Amino acid sequence: MVLCFCHQKIKENKVQPNYQIHNLKYIKDEFTGFINDCESAKERINFIFPNDSTTGAYDVYNIFSLTSGSLRFYRLYKDIQKIIREYLKTDEPLWLQSWLNYHNIDEVLDWHTHVGNSAHGYVSINPMKTKTIFEKYEVVNEVGKLYIGEPYVRHKVEVLENFNRPRITIAFDVLTQYDLNKTIKEVGNKINLSHIPI
Repeated sequence: MVLCFCHQKIKENKVQPNYQIHNLKYIKDEFTGFINDCESAKERINFIFPNDSTTGAYDVYNIFSLTSGSLRFYRLYKDIQKIIREYLKTDEPLWLQSWLNYHNIDEVLDWHTHVGNSAHGYVSINPMKTKTIFEKYEVVNEVGKLYIGEPYVRHKVEVLENFNRPRITIAFDVLTQYDLNKTIKEVGNKINLSHIPI
């Protein structure tokens, strides 16, 4: 399943941010089904949160709760759980925040980062011809490719070829008990509805 464990040494014996790339072949094999599941999830989000995008509402839903009943998303959820635990090398309690990115060509994400968690990743469902540019490396996006890495690395999406259908990915952040305690201390009683245990 793993294509690449990327730990590259650079000058002065410093190590670049650690990340992994996994190939989930069944997403390509069941491509139409995954697209249909994502379309259904988007309709549900639009019904509940008509003024927010699927990305903008990331903290009030979890894509794996929203796709309950989909055996495809169940399998993806179980694989993400396993990959996260192998990446973080822990069996301690963890929480997963995961959302649907459903973007037209003029909506792809510009430079941003993910803070307050221990890992960030995404799965390409229908990434179009794009790549994700990180500060010191880049990932060419392909159907079924899963990326997981350190959360604080700035990144953006770069379009390599025009497209006229939505670009679809599933993004996720992983929080430890420490991350959650720190967040609660910083923001008080603000409730994030998107965290689910893994």
